[in-house]
Amino acid sequence: MKSLSLCWPNGKTGALTTSWDDGGMADRQLVSIMNFAGLKGTWNLNSGLLGMDQGSLGWERRIGPEEISRLYSGHEVAAHSVNHPSLVNMPDHVVFSEVIEDRRKLESLVGYPVKGMAMPFGTTDQRVRAILEKCGIVYARNVESRADFKHPVDFLNWSPTCHHKADLFTLWEQFKSSTQNEGKLFYLWGHSWEFDDDRNWDQFEKFSTLAGTDDDIWHATNYQLYEYISSWQRLITTVDLSAVSNPSSVKLWFRADGELISVGPGQILQIGS
Repeated sequence: MKSLSLCWPNGKTGALTTSWDDGGMADRQLVSIMNFAGLKGTWNLNSGLLGMDQGSLGWERRIGPEEISRLYSGHEVAAHSVNHPSLVNMPDHVVFSEVIEDRRKLESLVGYPVKGMAMPFGTTDQRVRAILEKCGIVYARNVESRADFKHPVDFLNWSPTCHHKADLFTLWEQFKSSTQNEGKLFYLWGHSWEFDDDRNWDQFEKFSTLAGTDDDIWHATNYQLYEYISSWQRLITTVDLSAVSNPSSVKLWFRADGELISVGPGQILQIGS
């Protein structure tokens, strides 16, 4: 029997995704750095707080709704609830409203379905996750950094690799040297306003240059990763793995006994003997 193992698009062995919360004014600088380096981000926004300018702290000053579509073009906008309450402490109907109305408002700004989110304060539980599913959310990030490079077990309780205040360069070296067979994933999250507070934009610029110039890394948004991994999980095979059928709309890459193979959307492929 053959062995199959997932690869990222074009056979890349590693993937990097980033996730940024709150929509602070410093997103402008962060987006610029990431665009220059070729990194991709998912930007988790509170639609009820857009345009807020109520103080001198970074999280008190938010990007306005008129800027959302242009600023985050080429990246992904995701939900973060309308008003940023801790959803685990809210009644069912409030959880539903905070999520579905955030989706509705953000979708009206960006013009595409908003299918993911970051949990306010990182808190979640089984009840909340069940409500997220009813709201059409397919993935949700928490804040429990796990310092590994594995795929999520539960997309609705997705743990990142690390916060940007971690020792990024040491973790990146560990990531690059990892011999994990299935496509390895580095998931970075944080808040742009923290770079202003800590005055360490130079460190992220250095990391972005390092990661962005690595030709073996797939730079993807959170949703792109969800779509790719879930499509891989739905791949249909014969019992002896001699043929595969791809029912998804995503081209998939994998290795069969070490040989790099791709299978297109809707394609049935015989794997060589």
